[in-house]
Amino acid sequence: MTQLKFPFPATREEDCFDDFLVDSRNETTVKLCQGFSGGNLPGKAKSLTLHGPDGAGKTHLLIAMGNNFKTWSNYGTALYLDAPRLLEVVSTSSAYEEIKTSLHQYENSSFLAVDHLEKVAGNAVVEDQVFHLYNAVVEAGGLFAAAVNAPPSRWGFQEWLSTRLLWGLTVELNPVGDDARAKVLGRMAEGMGLALPEKVALWLMSRLPRDPASQMEALGKIDQYSLIRGKKVSIQLAREALEIN
Repeated sequence: MTQLKFPFPATREEDCFDDFLVDSRNETTVKLCQGFSGGNLPGKAKSLTLHGPDGAGKTHLLIAMGNNFKTWSNYGTALYLDAPRLLEVVSTSSAYEEIKTSLHQYENSSFLAVDHLEKVAGNAVVEDQVFHLYNAVVEAGGLFAAAVNAPPSRWGFQEWLSTRLLWGLTVELNPVGDDARAKVLGRMAEGMGLALPEKVALWLMSRLPRDPASQMEALGKIDQYSLIRGKKVSIQLAREALEIN
């Protein structure tokens, strides 16, 4: 048995389905991802492409699928490849064989997740590498997952890559509603020792980026400003801390 690997960014490697925020907007997609990565889907689909806006949780689900794959699979490797990294490999390689050497571990993985696939659109050389990785993984009996920020009609890939991705499951991931996101923001604040009233969290939802890093940065500013001013967090204090007019 080969040791399983899933090298995600260190701050994200423990993401799983249990800590993914689910509501009626994304419940069906999350269940499909669980079934796909757990080998429990009718028809045994070999690929799944997530599409949805930034901040919907696509990277989280890719990581969760990899971790889910590890719980039931007793063979092979599970790997993550960020599309910007693939662009870097291709642009810095002087020969095709050098590219193949760099990507060898990915084409031999049993579960491969390719993130931010939109970054390679229009670059036929890089798209060809994605096409090859897809074929290598799936033809060997593995699973291929990808995430892109637009629906199939707006992918902009070469036809042969789009067609190959469409052979498998293509599912939309919608962001959860502001109420659910506000609860998560409240839990994030609580973890920092910051008391964030629900009405302030809801107010922030329409003003903050959806990515966790930006939200944590904003909460940090609010926390610091609250301490400096010696006041509890309110909408007005948050507005001043973030310099929102």
